[in-house]
Amino acid sequence: MACSPLSLAEGDDYVAPPAEESDNGRDAVAPAAAAPSGDTNEEIAAPAAPAAVAADGDTPTRDLGRVEVTGSAIARTDAETAVPVTIIQADEIKQQGITSTEELVSQLSSNDTSFGPGLSTGTAITAGASFANLRGIGTDKTLVLLNGRRLANNSLDGGAVDLNTIPFGAIERVEVLRDGASAIYGTDAIGGVINFITKKNLSGGDIEFGYETPTQGGGGDSNDISATWGNGDLEEDGFNIMGSLSYRKQNHLDYTDRDSIREIYDPASGIYSVSSYAYPANYYQGDISGNPLAASGCNGTGLVDTGGGTCSYDYGRYGQVQQDSEKTSLYTRASARLAENHSASLSYLWSRSKNTSLSAPSPTSSAPEIQPGTPFYPDDPALDPTQPVSVRWRGIPAGARETYNTIDAKRLVLDFTGDFSGFNYDSAVSWNRSTTDLDYRGGYLSDDDLENAFNDGLIDPFSTDPLTEAGQQALADAEASGLVWTAQTDVYAWDGKLSREIGDWFGAGSSAIAVGGDYRHERLKLDTDADVASRATSGGLSPDASVNEDRDVKGVYSELNVPLIDGLEITAAVRYDDYSDVGDTTNPKISFRYQPVRQLLIRGAYSEGFRAPTLYELYDPQALTFSPSGLSDPQLCPGGTPANGGVATRDCNTQFQEQQGGNEDLEPEEARNWTLGFVFQPFDSFSAGLDFWWVEIENEVSAPTSAYVIANDPGSIARNDDGSIDYIPVQNQNLGKTKTNGVDISANYRKPTTYGLFTIGYSGTYVDRYDFQESPDSSYVSNVGHYRSGYGTIFRWKHKVTFNWARGQWAAGLINHYQSGYDDYDTETHDEVGSYTTWDALASYMFMAGPRITLGVKNMFDRDPPFSNQPEVGQSGYDARYADALGRTVYARLNYTF
Repeated sequence: MACSPLSLAEGDDYVAPPAEESDNGRDAVAPAAAAPSGDTNEEIAAPAAPAAVAADGDTPTRDLGRVEVTGSAIARTDAETAVPVTIIQADEIKQQGITSTEELVSQLSSNDTSFGPGLSTGTAITAGASFANLRGIGTDKTLVLLNGRRLANNSLDGGAVDLNTIPFGAIERVEVLRDGASAIYGTDAIGGVINFITKKNLSGGDIEFGYETPTQGGGGDSNDISATWGNGDLEEDGFNIMGSLSYRKQNHLDYTDRDSIREIYDPASGIYSVSSYAYPANYYQGDISGNPLAASGCNGTGLVDTGGGTCSYDYGRYGQVQQDSEKTSLYTRASARLAENHSASLSYLWSRSKNTSLSAPSPTSSAPEIQPGTPFYPDDPALDPTQPVSVRWRGIPAGARETYNTIDAKRLVLDFTGDFSGFNYDSAVSWNRSTTDLDYRGGYLSDDDLENAFNDGLIDPFSTDPLTEAGQQALADAEASGLVWTAQTDVYAWDGKLSREIGDWFGAGSSAIAVGGDYRHERLKLDTDADVASRATSGGLSPDASVNEDRDVKGVYSELNVPLIDGLEITAAVRYDDYSDVGDTTNPKISFRYQPVRQLLIRGAYSEGFRAPTLYELYDPQALTFSPSGLSDPQLCPGGTPANGGVATRDCNTQFQEQQGGNEDLEPEEARNWTLGFVFQPFDSFSAGLDFWWVEIENEVSAPTSAYVIANDPGSIARNDDGSIDYIPVQNQNLGKTKTNGVDISANYRKPTTYGLFTIGYSGTYVDRYDFQESPDSSYVSNVGHYRSGYGTIFRWKHKVTFNWARGQWAAGLINHYQSGYDDYDTETHDEVGSYTTWDALASYMFMAGPRITLGVKNMFDRDPPFSNQPEVGQSGYDARYADALGRTVYARLNYTF
């Protein structure tokens, strides 16, 4: 393989360009910035030089050896492959104040959304889990690896790996393959691959402390500590042992502590964040409705007068911008040299994420009835006194619903690596487990018990007076608490591969081949406490929500790399997978890498993908939860106006229950991916790159939104005896096709001066198209730059810019984050969500004795999230997926290496 400024080989004297990825990560085209393979102990190049050396512009080089880069199974003597791989070093991550894998992934311009503990406001439980979503095509189509191998999917969601299970303190670097449908790791990697690689062969230790707090009041601070230690050298001593322990605690921030973004009810702006489940209760009989405080203009705590003779309740007053959480992880690894060029290692991972989520007090979801002649039957002459009335009451005296969630992850891997007779081999057996416990700590109430208490004269649903002693006891008897749901996913796996050079076929360099296979057994178990689930009506869980399903997946693959002429090489791969439940599939991948001149690299790839529905998507039990607000019954409130016996607060601009769940008739998704990239490096200190990408997906698995069902399939809506909506079915389906394309842009500049080393890094993603179908035969809907109900938005443009300086023991940096604006959820009342720009700054000093202190500020201009009238996630007034309501935060980090 030819050597050039873009291809550092053994003995080359080359000063690496700065990061191609703007988060100070290195693209694999910059060889001196590449890093160790996920499964070997070899290194491509030295880690970034310390500040004292970098200030002089003298970056050391070293012998490369042969390594693997994410996306290929062939060990190579250079770091550039035909597919775009971004490499981000751990030191660079921490220097920017990033303290979690969730935060790291959310800052990738190629990642579209982030899911975290601030998004859930009601019964939509996330348990604090966070997921990656490369290209915005779904969290279930981004493959997350640890040291090149799969982890168990989150047991609560079942479609993706929870990023919180990754041992953050043990990470050495992260490799992001921005090309999808990998024939190496599995063709379900349609959006791309994120490979977290831990420290190996570590000698010495490191302790780090961090603290972060918003400058505005109310809470939301966090602190973390991590300790890593290793002993022994695999080559010199024949062994190495290491361990890493991390702990992070995050305190809650209430929505009411951010008045600048808080919105409740503003029809002119499209905000309807209120509920017909009120305190005191609203009552209904046919088209007659009322509330005791309606005549006073709903003059009560948390009440909003929305008209129609009833009162609505501000449920968001109990919401949180950030929830209480604790994350602990332990990673250990012991490796030993078995013989010359042969080694074995045993690693163990344990992590626990604990999250406490609060939501508004329990509503009487099934609308209990008060019978004629009972003590609290409403005194309303418009009512038929011989008929019952249904009530929508909220259990304010019981307090907020509190759910305590625990996610445990365990992983054990025994692997063997080495060389023999010109072959490089790597094989491992592994066990992965993810367990989630949902514990109702308080506030969940039984509708049946409340109905009895209303009719027995123990609780007056139309009064806000303190409960009597008998009423307090009745409320306590109605409360449902305890461990309600346990979910567990297990993956037992084996994998192995061989690679070697096979000769110089065309006089342009040695060809190489790799062959491999893998097997995994997947199991999903869900167990529900039927008593707690049946009584906790607003929890939405079915009492019969128990599952025990499994399947086997077998796969074999091969990869061939052939240099054809000087500077041009072709790589071809093919993978065969056999799923015991959905059948088999064969998928190819072909790529090329061409370097016509020393300063230019051209690369491209085509691949086909296949993603079988997960066990969770197939067998997830049916459950009821509340839809987004702002919906209207198409029968009783067509066009947002009550008709045919409709009641405004019950049937218009409100929430309904929706039934979610799996579908055993789902078909696999199929995909095609194309990439074409250019990297230009006119001189050593500057590089720029363009990577164009196209993705097409068929039979995409997702759940239709309630808004879509209302507009396109109203006949499927389940109704109560009085004609009102009982629930809207939104089970998983094969919805149709998705087509998206865009370009990743990067540029980097490095300038050594007598005043220090200055570096500038830039990366951005421009999405030209993102069109999808909401059903197989429907027309395409554009999602790029437009909010779509149930899907959020795909940003037209996102970028990150870093400015860094280092001299001696001093270093400083400035970081800019930007994302473009987009059409809002309800454009008739608010047309566009504004663009969002924030700036971070940091400075650090490394003492001669070893400690390093870093001080920084995130969002230093205290930018509020742009206004959005979306009603689907988090709190109203902004979108918690795309903007941070904490405001300006300051942080300090102390690191000591020994």
